[in-house]
Amino acid sequence: MRGETMPADVLVVSCGIFRDELAALGRAGKFPWPVRFLDSMLHMEPERLEQALTALVQSLAGQRIVLLFGDCQARMDLLASREGACRVKGHNCCELVLGREEYRRLRREGAFFLLPEWTARWREVFRERLGFVTPESARLFMQEMHRRIFYLDTGVVPVPAETLAEIGCYVGLPVEVKAVAPDRLADAVRKALEGFNE
Repeated sequence: MRGETMPADVLVVSCGIFRDELAALGRAGKFPWPVRFLDSMLHMEPERLEQALTALVQSLAGQRIVLLFGDCQARMDLLASREGACRVKGHNCCELVLGREEYRRLRREGAFFLLPEWTARWREVFRERLGFVTPESARLFMQEMHRRIFYLDTGVVPVPAETLAEIGCYVGLPVEVKAVAPDRLADAVRKALEGFNE
């Protein structure tokens, strides 16, 4: 690395799905950058996400910004190409914490992923956002598209065993817990910052 960008020079704009993980990394001294969050449910409404992100980035003109998002809306790369902005590499939030190869391997095996924040909001995700208002409708879709659910345990909050059992019952799929390293989020930001330092 050609001289790491100082924390004071950079602000991270992140999906709220990582709020607890980035707070924990910050307390551990592993994530020195200030962070602004957007509600993770905007992922379900790409146009609203684009509007919110654009407005936030515009309000931060003059600062160097790292977008901690995947390909959550069609113009993400265009937004990240603005002067002073860049984005971490990763298709989505699950790939960011799993790593590209592991993410792709599990996807090929029919995995559906849940991070802690969406697990706590699972009724909102499945019933209100995806429209699966009954277990039958959820099972019809989920069992056609997936073989199992992986709860990605970032180690920041206790594994919600009862909630996971409830989700598994609702969608009719087995649920497994897989430990992941939230440190990958800090690594992803550092790699994105290398572009500023080149």
